[in-house]
Amino acid sequence: MPPRDATRDAPVRREDLPLLRRLWYYAQYVGPRFAASLLQGLNEPFRREIVRLTARLTSIVDLRHAPRAMEHLAAAGYPPAECRRITRGMFEHFATAFSEALVMRRTLSRETMERHVEWVNMHLLDEAVAAGRGAVMVGCHQGSWELGGVCMGLRGSPITTVARPFRNPYLDGYLNAALRTGTGQRVVHQEGALRSLLRDIRGGRVGILMADQNAGKGGVFVPFFGRPASTWPTPALLALRTGAPLLPFFTARLGPYRYAFGFHPDPPPPRTGDLEADVAAHTAWYTALFERSIRERPEQWLWAHRRWRSREKRPAGPPVKNA
Repeated sequence: MPPRDATRDAPVRREDLPLLRRLWYYAQYVGPRFAASLLQGLNEPFRREIVRLTARLTSIVDLRHAPRAMEHLAAAGYPPAECRRITRGMFEHFATAFSEALVMRRTLSRETMERHVEWVNMHLLDEAVAAGRGAVMVGCHQGSWELGGVCMGLRGSPITTVARPFRNPYLDGYLNAALRTGTGQRVVHQEGALRSLLRDIRGGRVGILMADQNAGKGGVFVPFFGRPASTWPTPALLALRTGAPLLPFFTARLGPYRYAFGFHPDPPPPRTGDLEADVAAHTAWYTALFERSIRERPEQWLWAHRRWRSREKRPAGPPVKNA
């Protein structure tokens, strides 16, 4: 999980950086790159144990993300023992999923993909693509969403993914080369993505957005684990403006090198013609589906994100009269 301020809306060019900053970013890049190369060269049982122990140690020494995850889990109603178990599981899951994605990316192809991926309700997407209408896919940071994008590209789906680039251009380039590109997946940066997505969706492509992080002042407040959470309405707005279907999707790790990827079959709210009300209703709808999916596998969601940081401004009540 990237640290705070590790990502930004617009990519940074290496040549624009001061020399010392460039050297620091390169040093940050070399460590993970070396670790990834080392992991890929290990035999499977040893690699799995190294990843597990590293994740367990990180969950103990990380004094920012682990306590925050525990706090969010407690607020969601989980008892203390479950909070600890899920937090440890979260660190282990993301370390394992990322290491498996790096290993699988070397050998994954259209022919071998079916051994690793269980597709669910893919007819919902296929029908939209066949009709030439495009589609808007919306998901959350659960399972292995990066691997899901790779498999979608290998499957032949014409997808455009919105990604917020890392502030470190070396890490950003490595992630794009290692996972995101090379399988037909088009990646656009978050800055100015709306125009690109509108064009691509109207041209029959499929836009993919993640909508489970804090949206700040630009969000719509909807219920999420019993609390109002500022949520990105962009997927709903894109679907309503283009007429394309809005398809909430999920990814889940089922076991070693085995993942599920697919779509929730639940029908969306009816479109009333009131754009503001429809956007709010659709945003609440896919957020509720995210919560349901997360509750099934809570350790596979990014609880350490500051999801509830923004507070909803409630209208002031009537003035209190002095007695």
